[in-house]
Amino acid sequence: MTRWIRRTMVPVALAATTLALSTPTAAAHHPERLPLPTVYTLGEGHSLPCAGQITGSLETPHDQPGTAWVTLSWTPFFTSPCSVTANVSAWNNDTGWHGVTPIRLTNESSGLGAPAGRWTDRAQIPLGSGRSGLTVTTGTLSSFYIDTIRMTTLFRVP
Repeated sequence: MTRWIRRTMVPVALAATTLALSTPTAAAHHPERLPLPTVYTLGEGHSLPCAGQITGSLETPHDQPGTAWVTLSWTPFFTSPCSVTANVSAWNNDTGWHGVTPIRLTNESSGLGAPAGRWTDRAQIPLGSGRSGLTVTTGTLSSFYIDTIRMTTLFRVP
C-alpha cells in the first residue's frame, strides 16, 4: 500500500510543478491591439487635392489600467504637404466618461513616396476601466458621415 501512495504522489507532484512552471506570465502586461477602420477624408479646408486616408490602431495595455492609446497615420493621395486634424471621440459606457482628443497630422509626401513630416502621432486617452468605444472624424467630409456604424470601434479597457 505504501508503494502505491508513493507512485501516485510523485506523478501528481510532478504534474502540479509542470503546470505551475508552464503558466504564461507575460500575458499580464501584454497590450491588446485593435486596428481602427480606415477614414477616407478631404484635407484641411475641404481640399480635394489634399484628400487621403487616416489609418490607425488602438492599444489597451494591461499594465496601464483605464488607459487607451490611439495611434493615427495620415496619407494624402495626390498633393503634399497636406494636413488634417483627426478628432478621436471616445467614451466609456460604464463610467460615463466621454471626450474628444484632437490629433493634428501633416504629411509632406504623397502617394507612394516615403512619409515625411508629422504624419503619424499617438495620444493617450484616460477612459477608465470598462466597456468603451471611439470614432475618428475630421472637420471635413469623411467616410464617417457615410457609415457611422462601421466607423465606430467598441472595446473593453482593463
